[in-house]
Amino acid sequence: MDLQSEVSNQSNAPHAYRRGVDRDCFGGFDPTAPVRVTTKNTVALVTRVADRTTFDVSEWLPTLNMGELHTLRPEIRSAGVRKEYPFICAACGEPVVLKAYTDYGHYFSHLEKHRAEQAGCPFRESRDLSQEDLDRIRYHGQREGARHVRTKVLIERTLRADPRFDAPKIETTWRSFLEGWRRPDVSSKWDGLPVVFEAQVSNTYPQIVAERTEFYRRDGALLVWIFDRRPDETWRTLHADAFCANQQHLFVVDEESAAESERQGIAFVRSYSLRPDVRPVKSDNSHRTLLEMAQSESFELVPFNELKLDVERQTACRFDVKLEERRSRHKVLCAAAQANSQMTPLKEDLMDIRNSRRPVDEKALCAWAALVCAIESARLGCAVGTGLANAAGVLNLVYDHYPSVVGLLVGQLSQLNLDTEEIQRGAWGKRSAMVRSGSYEGKPLPEQHLASRMMLAWLYD
Repeated sequence: MDLQSEVSNQSNAPHAYRRGVDRDCFGGFDPTAPVRVTTKNTVALVTRVADRTTFDVSEWLPTLNMGELHTLRPEIRSAGVRKEYPFICAACGEPVVLKAYTDYGHYFSHLEKHRAEQAGCPFRESRDLSQEDLDRIRYHGQREGARHVRTKVLIERTLRADPRFDAPKIETTWRSFLEGWRRPDVSSKWDGLPVVFEAQVSNTYPQIVAERTEFYRRDGALLVWIFDRRPDETWRTLHADAFCANQQHLFVVDEESAAESERQGIAFVRSYSLRPDVRPVKSDNSHRTLLEMAQSESFELVPFNELKLDVERQTACRFDVKLEERRSRHKVLCAAAQANSQMTPLKEDLMDIRNSRRPVDEKALCAWAALVCAIESARLGCAVGTGLANAAGVLNLVYDHYPSVVGLLVGQLSQLNLDTEEIQRGAWGKRSAMVRSGSYEGKPLPEQHLASRMMLAWLYD
């Protein structure tokens, strides 16, 4: 697999937008921020094994953002567990891994420095134990503290409350013929799927995380990391790695989440996430409302049954980051098409999404852009893609000019719970009621555009 192309105070508000690093917002970690590279590179040149491309680390890493880098880090580690090293030192051919200094400067280092020294690598350091050996010594020297014990108990209470989980077991031995043994903190089965929960209260070493992840993947089980609190402004490396590898989700259990699970008989966890989204912005030229990419931040109680579980990718999440980025970019293009008649980029994006080079009808394209802008207007509370005064005006624009999609608009607003009392006031309320009854301007509602119906299912699934 080409890894380079693969990575290309408590708030419960689900739509707090963040752009760039905002220290006033909760978090302190921004997956869209650029990567900083330390000047103390251990290995200055690395070669990607898949295509033998050699990179100057100081030039290549800054082309990634922090989300891509922290997705790449665990991928490299997990591949190393399988003895499939995706990057090697360009000078000596020994495997390398990504690391970071405390100032968050990132760099590549030999996986085993003594082997690089024996090979006479010009990027070598003085002889030392490999980082893997150091990590093992430190990790196994740690004693389980009260926070770790409490977190395991909270996980166990959460699972036991939901009858869809088998009776959870704490620290039972997990055996495999090839891999030896592991002691999961809490293990169970969810509708027959083996699920292992690891309580995380301190910074586990990356190699340990990679080995555990690969172990359970091979055994057909899902590993879910559970924290005892949300990270503060200073994100540990494990937080960032786990967050990005799990589609920008982190899970937390506390007394409230466990009690809510027991009250409802449904397993709940707290989920911190950054979901790719859009936000409105005024155009300097046309004074119309456009859309731009953003991140929607949330920290909320989430039922476990709402998570999509993927053993191969070792993820438990509510959304896929790449898919949400694609959807958000498409909304941005719809707003530009509606506001400035920039139809070509939208047309090309539609053909890519449909995986077809068949021409897109110009009138249908205009109707589609207006339809998406109307839905986003209702969702964001402003007149997207236009200079109109309010969201209802954009809905009426669709009614007046695009009857082939107005039924789709009414249905989608209802499905997304966006047809609010405020929007229902005035002309739109009467018009939408007629559309729901199958009527348009005193005649039967025109047949709705089939391709637009299919695209809505993709955009708002």
